[in-house]
Amino acid sequence: MNIQFQQTPNYTPGNTKKLAVVLHFTLGAYNGAVSWLMNANRPNRSSSNFIIGRNQGEVIQLVKVTDIAWHAGNISNPDDRAKRIMLKNLDGSYVNPNQYTIGIELAAGYDVDQDGVVEPNENDITEWQYQTLTELVKSFANNPDTAFVLDEKNILVHADIADYKERPENVRTELLKRLFPSTVNKDGIKSQIISLLNQL
Repeated sequence: MNIQFQQTPNYTPGNTKKLAVVLHFTLGAYNGAVSWLMNANRPNRSSSNFIIGRNQGEVIQLVKVTDIAWHAGNISNPDDRAKRIMLKNLDGSYVNPNQYTIGIELAAGYDVDQDGVVEPNENDITEWQYQTLTELVKSFANNPDTAFVLDEKNILVHADIADYKERPENVRTELLKRLFPSTVNKDGIKSQIISLLNQL
């Protein structure tokens, strides 16, 4: 993929292998999200490795995958999905997930048509975003700078790590369908067989 790179000051230099992807969702448009995550003059200096906007061509990388973006460092009641991949220190505490995850922001939840209301379709992820996200995640599995294995368990949403964050399971589910179509089809056929057997 040919993605523009613009280094944010909000990161930690490093040489860390990334094991998982964490999906995030902005509360603003693409340009605003880029500006916000590039801003070092604010108390919450968050960032992400990538931002994908709603419109074609809106994609940027702000932090190299070997460096550490500040996107999922606060841990709060992680769920079982997160616990399966979260690393621990010798004392049993969790290693900061930023060190081994890639953060991807998807622009959503803003008033696209500027009518004063965020309609459901403006809160959804567009086809462009899904296509770009799918291609991007696939590229991590072939990247020598990561230790990422293309597996369902290695794709998280932010709420898996911090329970007070957003949990758009529909977006993760759609991404998994695109990444693993044969598995999804097998599961679908299996469900149909079970349903037919239950009707007998």
